[in-house]
Amino acid sequence: MLLGAGASKSYDQSPTGQRMPIARDFFDTFNQLELSTNPWVLIGSIIAYLEDDLGMGRGSAFDYLRSGIDIEDLHSQIEVARDKQLKSEGLVAAMTPYKAFNELLFLFAAVINDIQNGPPSQAHMNLIDDLGPDDVLITFNWDTLLDRALAERTGWRPDWGYGVTPKAIFADGWRPPASTGEDGNPGSLLLKLHGSTNWLTAYSVTDGNGTIVSGQDLEPDAFGVFERATEPYACFKGRYMPGYEPWAYGYYPPNLDFPGRAPPEGYAIVRTTLNFPWTKPGNAPDAGLTSMPLIIPPVKNKSYEFFGDLFSTLWLKAEDALAAADEIVIIGYSFPRTDVQSDKLFRRAFSRRFAIPKITIIDPNPSPVADRMISDLGIPGSHLRIVPDYFTADFDLKAF
Repeated sequence: MLLGAGASKSYDQSPTGQRMPIARDFFDTFNQLELSTNPWVLIGSIIAYLEDDLGMGRGSAFDYLRSGIDIEDLHSQIEVARDKQLKSEGLVAAMTPYKAFNELLFLFAAVINDIQNGPPSQAHMNLIDDLGPDDVLITFNWDTLLDRALAERTGWRPDWGYGVTPKAIFADGWRPPASTGEDGNPGSLLLKLHGSTNWLTAYSVTDGNGTIVSGQDLEPDAFGVFERATEPYACFKGRYMPGYEPWAYGYYPPNLDFPGRAPPEGYAIVRTTLNFPWTKPGNAPDAGLTSMPLIIPPVKNKSYEFFGDLFSTLWLKAEDALAAADEIVIIGYSFPRTDVQSDKLFRRAFSRRFAIPKITIIDPNPSPVADRMISDLGIPGSHLRIVPDYFTADFDLKAF
């Protein structure tokens, strides 16, 4: 089963009254959240990049962000500027796009966490109720609607259910993952091909040559998983935000208990904390390694290799599942032609098949997806089942 952004858009139970954003309404959605007025939520470098690096007039950056821009284009533009300036002029010159790039990562996770901070998604729980133990869920979404639904309805656990093993899991404190389920059967796999808001990695740093690297002194594919917090946890500047349901957290995730990367030879790490009088200080601890969401951002050149073998492992497992499946259900995924990696995924998987699978497409506008299946992947129309409908809490997959 493959789920795209349309599946997450089905969540209409958020206390914020908002639904998951897409590329062109991200900042409009952000502006509707209380999050947008919280001084702990950092957007200063994004604004500085637009006003200083791109030469926008003071105050016009906010209007630009609210004008329906494609967040993927902006993030890609910032990434190019960051890498170019790092290579030619060093970290000091590249500081604005470097920080702006990371601010967008935190902002993506924060907006999603605020919207999913409600009851479990009924649409996703209904979907889970129809799963068999050998079914595989593949998603490009960062949200944890599926994760929570699986945990609510089945014995699925993040310890083994992601297809990759995390280094540690946070549930009111860090603990090592269990090796398997109590009955020895892990159950359904959830393969998150672009990462997840509750996957955490160390905040990035630069080495002595201006190359961006992970701040953790572990293999780059080591990551932590956030499950729940019912009490304050150590985070950046102690800025813990209460009031979040399991699988969601405030703007700052818990710090990791991973070892930090040593500075390059001839350098020293100096930590300073600036507390401005207009910003309320945090009251939680700040011990540990500063973390950030482990998500692959919507940039044109996605750097999967930054995380070692993590994503190559996930994508290979997704390919194996697609190559072996008797039936593939596609919910709310439009197969954008710019997403070259997903196109290659299907081509590789289908080239390994000996039989043509049955494919169900659930989408209010299914024609583009059906056309891709027929023209690009050679699936005959007789093997397609088209459901031109929205995926909602009332949707009954068994009826089709």
